[in-house]
Amino acid sequence: MPYNLTNGQEWAECPCCGELAEGLDKIERFFGFRNMGDGRVIPQSYCRKCREAGCEAGSPCKAK
Repeated sequence: MPYNLTNGQEWAECPCCGELAEGLDKIERFFGFRNMGDGRVIPQSYCRKCREAGCEAGSPCKAK
């Protein structure tokens, strides 16, 4: 999942539906974050809508 959390240019994009969130507040609202257990906290790979719809890699988006 493409994302950037540096230089004040925070954004995340869902690889399934293409949802784009810019800024930490929108990333939290549309994606959520996950603790990697090694000190890194990164955006969830799929947006909340795609996770709720049960979308899977390599399959058509169910959230659209």
